[in-house]
Amino acid sequence: MATLSHAAAATPDADCQARTEDCVAVGNWNFSVSLGAGVRTNPLINGRDIPLAIIPQVSYYGSHFFLDNLDLGVTLVDNDANTLSLVASPGYDRVFFYRDDLQNIFLSGFTSDAFVAVKPVSRDTPGAVQFPSRARRVTYLAGPEWTFKFEGVTGQLDVLHEITAQNHGNEVRAALGIPLMEKERGSSLALNVGVTWESEATVNYYYGEPNIYVAGSSLNPFFKFKYGRSLAGKWRLDAFMEYERLGAAIADSPIVANHYVVTAFVGATYPF
Repeated sequence: MATLSHAAAATPDADCQARTEDCVAVGNWNFSVSLGAGVRTNPLINGRDIPLAIIPQVSYYGSHFFLDNLDLGVTLVDNDANTLSLVASPGYDRVFFYRDDLQNIFLSGFTSDAFVAVKPVSRDTPGAVQFPSRARRVTYLAGPEWTFKFEGVTGQLDVLHEITAQNHGNEVRAALGIPLMEKERGSSLALNVGVTWESEATVNYYYGEPNIYVAGSSLNPFFKFKYGRSLAGKWRLDAFMEYERLGAAIADSPIVANHYVVTAFVGATYPF
């Protein structure tokens, strides 16, 4: 999933005193928490949907180094229109197999219960193919990232390779952020559109099994609407809805029931 993040969403600025929609204060840690209700659907057979109630955000932007939740990177080139960085980002698909994956914790904040790997196929499911139980470990991908801004539109392109020696796969993540309404009576509305390409090695690590199902590469398009509105004091109303269409290589896996993932949330955000 390639939603716009860090440098593409806001620009580090030495004159900025606190993080806003437009800028990020250089050298400052930024903390916020969103309280509300939402869900991320799970496309796996017998996979439980992931509830969203608390979404924490942590970031730091230095003159070159930055950290945004679980993403980190080093900025090599930075000007008003373009930024070139080297970034490291976790693999996304693991979130459907493990409820305690850090990407679910940072999104939902749910840390209670002894969550274990989802059993994607039940022997009671008619026509189901039973995959042998195996781990999908935490992975990180790294590579160059180019972000740009042009007449209000922001863009991001990441070309990444898995560096944690789990699947040696590749991903290309691309997204555009298009403002639909900006600061009208304290409100904003934006549309993100993009696509994630996952290599054969990546797809098979999560959704394949030798002698049962061998997948090819997958192209997963998505769109996301995000709405924000200023409330009393420092509070802000935030809401988003994202739809991702899974490519055929993923959707045709015997352990996948749905060809899409929907993530939605509405809540109040407070920056510390």
